[in-house]
Amino acid sequence: MKVRSNLAGGIIFLVFGTILMLLLNSQVITYGKIHFLQSAKVLPFMAEIVMIIGGLLLIIQSVVFKKEKIVEVCWEDQKYALAVIGLFALFALLIYFIGFVVGALVFVVLMSRLYKNRNIVEIVILCALAIGIYLLFTLVFHVQLPAFWRG
Repeated sequence: MKVRSNLAGGIIFLVFGTILMLLLNSQVITYGKIHFLQSAKVLPFMAEIVMIIGGLLLIIQSVVFKKEKIVEVCWEDQKYALAVIGLFALFALLIYFIGFVVGALVFVVLMSRLYKNRNIVEIVILCALAIGIYLLFTLVFHVQLPAFWRG
């Protein structure tokens, strides 16, 4: 499959930047009357603006200035990348529906299986790190992560 790199990249950046811009208010919550420049929404907003402008510039570069690189994409070579993307999507769903710790443990085990890592010590250490990260964020930083269940 032949892909025009600037045009495809520009469309992807434009679409994702627009989607993230629309989701900003529902995903980043601020309490009280906080000036926008002092809120937690500033950096995500700026990143989204950069994504949208970058996407538009890539599309203009492709369509108007005809600066393009044609890239051959072989989906057979990309099967592991697609599997990893699928595992990250599964991880996000598991975090939401089951909780951070269970989702992280399943993610570690599935990634180890995908890359044929049979070293049980490494897998146990990664699982312990996932539990440690959960405890660090909830007990030390007081960041509320999804618990072991949703109720």
